Amino acid sequence: MRGCLSVLVLAALFVVVGAWFGGPPIAAALVTTGLTSSGFHSDDLEVTVQADPPLALALGRADRVVVSGTDVEWNGLTADTLDLTLHGVDLIGRSAAQANGVLTGVGLPNVDPPGSKASVDIAGPGDSAVVTITIDGATVEAMAIEAFDQKLGVRPTSATLTAPNVIRFKAGPVTAAGALTIGPGGSLDVSTPLGTVTVLEPSPSQPIHLTSVAVENGSLVLTGTLDVSDLLGG
Repeated sequence: MRGCLSVLVLAALFVVVGAWFGGPPIAAALVTTGLTSSGFHSDDLEVTVQADPPLALALGRADRVVVSGTDVEWNGLTADTLDLTLHGVDLIGRSAAQANGVLTGVGLPNVDPPGSKASVDIAGPGDSAVVTITIDGATVEAMAIEAFDQKLGVRPTSATLTAPNVIRFKAGPVTAAGALTIGPGGSLDVSTPLGTVTVLEPSPSQPIHLTSVAVENGSLVLTGTLDVSDLLGG
């Protein structure tokens, strides 16, 4: 009887030790698999999982998950770098209580001039984290001029952002202004007397849902939401 009890105790000890030391890398592999299944790709992806105590990982719970990488691609979104920290993570349910992070060099899809980029900040509840996209004024103005040229056949000689959400154009002797708005499908539009011009059209698989637009300190600030479970493969 004592021999059987000793074997059981030893087996339990091995299970605890295995979970204590082996849990974080196993959990990191699980998160990586979720990222891959969601369409996420990075050439040098790094995932770190932390739990106190580590035995909580056996129940699928993690205190923190840190995801970083460069040359990021995710469902039509591209970025030079990603640094994202998730708090209160349910590894099995593919969800997080809180998310904080930043993407730099985010490519803007379907725009001219090609190569236009923005920075993106993520903060808030995991199922509805607030996403703030900042595009510098010169980039937005160049995008707007190209959009007007292509869609209205009028090429402004200049464009200027003005708070709270206005862009002013000049074409020869004519000066006009349009309100920057978010369209029903999440596009960035300019409403003018000649019609609505779409400056930025998101990809169909775009995971960020835009909700508002404003001009702040000479830059364009787009606000939206992101469900982190989309990133974790939930």
